[in-house]
Amino acid sequence: MNIKKKLLVGVSVMSLILLSNHAAMAGSAFEQLVEKSKSELAKVGGKINIGLDWKKSDAGPVMASFKKDFPFVKEIKYARETGVGPFGRYLISFKQGQNPPHDIMHVASEFQDQYLKAGAFQKPMFDYEALNASLPSGWPKLHKNALDPKGDFVSTTGNARGIIWNTKLVAADKAPTTWASCLDPAWKGKVLIDARNKLQAFQYDPNQRPRHIAWLKKLVDNDVMIIRGQGSIVRKIAGGEFPVACGINYHTAYRSIERSGVKNVKFTFAESIPLELGTRLYIPKWSRTPATAQLFALWAATEGQEPLGKFAYRGFTWNPKAHKYAASQGKYISLCGAECATGWTKFNKEYPKLLKIPVVKEKKKKK
Repeated sequence: MNIKKKLLVGVSVMSLILLSNHAAMAGSAFEQLVEKSKSELAKVGGKINIGLDWKKSDAGPVMASFKKDFPFVKEIKYARETGVGPFGRYLISFKQGQNPPHDIMHVASEFQDQYLKAGAFQKPMFDYEALNASLPSGWPKLHKNALDPKGDFVSTTGNARGIIWNTKLVAADKAPTTWASCLDPAWKGKVLIDARNKLQAFQYDPNQRPRHIAWLKKLVDNDVMIIRGQGSIVRKIAGGEFPVACGINYHTAYRSIERSGVKNVKFTFAESIPLELGTRLYIPKWSRTPATAQLFALWAATEGQEPLGKFAYRGFTWNPKAHKYAASQGKYISLCGAECATGWTKFNKEYPKLLKIPVVKEKKKKK
């Protein structure tokens, strides 16, 4: 074969390769995202690390559902990252050039702005609106309130809060079923509330804000007991240390009631529900698998809502398959979505002031 023929053959082969690659990338935005995810997972042996605030017992079935829908995900190493402590440490590590261990990771609301300012997140590979338009047939659509206006993150869980009480300490005809019940003088010094703000939706909603601000102040007047941790609060109610707790996670309460079989605790949604669209998933700059991070976020906010609602009690209230769907119908919903999330720093500073919780004041940096 002469040189001219060899060149022609080489060009033809290269053209076929380019055409093949183009064909592989052709198709809808969703199909392209899946192909990108497959490619990057092949490089890491199909294994990814995920760190979220869901208990492992909640997360296990959800992760299994994700792997079932995308079999090229061979193994998920899951770790629960809860509270605020881990996120401070990870932020310091990131600034020092040491990457956090998770390819997919949520960030506590208290640290979201700090991570943004540190440049810890990257732009998603694909536009979420384009992905939403090309979802597989039968998948529910990505709800507009779950999508960041800038297109940088997706909220994947519907965290709703209500009231719990110990049925052995509270008579049936005295059941605290409204927010005003938490202010009843009969419960003076006996009502628990979380020191960590769980009611930002009411601070954000102009229809609820005046009532809520007044309510927080009246809680103080009623000698509300303030402790940290939703799980700790539920245990104290179940153990009979206190009769009533207000502003409690639906998922924390029902994990105790249904999964642990606690019989003497009841939960109710009050007349208005603070609904936080939580577990906001950005694409971490350090992720080895950014396409898979985006695929997981998209799936969790759409097709993954069924297992999230069934196994983790965290589905959106508008999802008929969500565990909380029936109980939330007919209630007023105060929604803290993507726009509300941008005000978390302000809300989280206002909350302890209203409850008169002492906080360490930040020192102003000298110019």
